Amino acid sequence: MDQLKLKRTAYEIIWKILDYCKEPRKLTHIMQSCNLNTPTAKKYLDLLCSKNMLAINEELYKTTKEGMKYLQLIEEVYLALFS
Repeated sequence: MDQLKLKRTAYEIIWKILDYCKEPRKLTHIMQSCNLNTPTAKKYLDLLCSKNMLAINEELYKTTKEGMKYLQLIEEVYLALFS
């Protein structure tokens, strides 16, 4: 029997990164926790930093207030759809 493999959406990856970075995290830890390779992780981290959803300080990434707003919104949508 074939197993259905679903790829994660960009929204899911962003959600995972922002949730994981509620505490300051290094790039390598983000990559491991979120199951991302280096180029993909850097692409998402650069995007989130440019949108002020993540802040970087001394090589540590942390979710900002703006990022927390996004997290809350996506969780509300997810719960509305899948609960």
